[in-house]
Amino acid sequence: MSVNPNEKKMWDGRFESGMAQSMIDLSFSLEFDAELIEEDIQGSIGHGKGLVEAGVLSDLEYKTICDGLQGILADYRAGKSLWNSGDEDIHMAVERVLTERIGDLGKKIHTGRSRNDQVCTDFKLYMRHRAAEIQELACDLQRTLLEVAKSHDGRLMPGYTHMQQAQPILFSHYLMSFFFALSRDVNRLQNFLTLHSELPLGSGAMAGSAFPYHRALVAKELGFDRPSPNSIDAVSHRDMALEFTSNLAIIANTLSRYAEDFVNWSTSEFGFLTLHDAFSSGSSMMPQKKNPDSMELIRGKAGRMLGNYTSLFTLVKGAPLSYSRDLQEDKEPVFDSVKTAKVCLRVMKEALETAHWNFDKMESRMLPALLATDLADLLVEHGIAFRDAHHIVGSLVGEAAKKNLQFTELSDALWAEKGVPDVAKIKSKLTFEYSVNKRNIEGGTGEDSLKEQFKKAEAILAK
Repeated sequence: MSVNPNEKKMWDGRFESGMAQSMIDLSFSLEFDAELIEEDIQGSIGHGKGLVEAGVLSDLEYKTICDGLQGILADYRAGKSLWNSGDEDIHMAVERVLTERIGDLGKKIHTGRSRNDQVCTDFKLYMRHRAAEIQELACDLQRTLLEVAKSHDGRLMPGYTHMQQAQPILFSHYLMSFFFALSRDVNRLQNFLTLHSELPLGSGAMAGSAFPYHRALVAKELGFDRPSPNSIDAVSHRDMALEFTSNLAIIANTLSRYAEDFVNWSTSEFGFLTLHDAFSSGSSMMPQKKNPDSMELIRGKAGRMLGNYTSLFTLVKGAPLSYSRDLQEDKEPVFDSVKTAKVCLRVMKEALETAHWNFDKMESRMLPALLATDLADLLVEHGIAFRDAHHIVGSLVGEAAKKNLQFTELSDALWAEKGVPDVAKIKSKLTFEYSVNKRNIEGGTGEDSLKEQFKKAEAILAK
């Protein structure tokens, strides 16, 4: 945007000339930090209450300021044009509009406050608000996972390690792994909210406010637990933003790993999953294609979220204390990660609650080799040391591979020759259902274990 170089700024008393246009293009941030308008106005209202207690504002002046700020927010929400080309950022823009509307009284709101502690407060409020929203979206996804798991309880599928069939599991057991992974993601955000609950306002530019400012009162007003204990720390560090973007990147990574499985399951080679058309796309060239784009995009967004964390880490690692203008660049990575995390959580939830799970294909693809571990366990129950049992089963599997058979198809005589006792009885036990039901240990894939997982999940969601 073009700006009049002679237009007065709220900070330009010390300067003889205005900014060069190139400098304006480099430094103005209103285009993206308008995202903070609600928190900026909330912060100013809380700050004003502190100024009343400090004797800077009367009750009537404070009400006039609050009404003016709320009017600005209402107009912004209504889509009215408020900003002009000379507004550097959302903080100065709001103060300018407020002063235009209520007169010189608007100039009082910045008493005892720097843009440094103002911005830090707004940004912390923003991250705290968004963290709570993202927690709720993650819980919504957990509710969907629990509902789908319960509705398909008892259905079998092959479990995988190294992308190779490993052991039989219940489909619901797989989905509950997703549930409990998300629980840690939610808890990380709760830890984040608990840790980062100190109010920066009152820290000024870096040395603290010179007014008798009631920081504890303002902290309570704005939902913080306490004021920050050190003004330099309050305005200079960005560990909160680092932790937040890290937490969101971990959420994205959780989603990405399951999205990867769901992409594979959607292939004709697997055929386990059919996504709803609303979460798929076609090909511009190949009319037969139905692509799992929702899952592929979630998978791709995880890299973007890691990039946001990395760019922020790189930004702050060499920034000197207490404040440098570099730190203006801390906002966009956070804003982007918030937006991305929200949409990915919504898409995953909606895709899973509308998906069709092809259990007939899951069960038809289950190979007898999934029971190899169960055979070894049965041999142990017959008194054979596990390492010896492992060797016996491995030799049977190897022999079957040479003959292009499943190990269960080898003759009873060969089993006995390899060292398997009571072959007929042991073979009769080797079923997928037997394998699953033997694993009712806490956290296992057995039916009883799964019912306990459901109870734990319900208790988690109840909180």
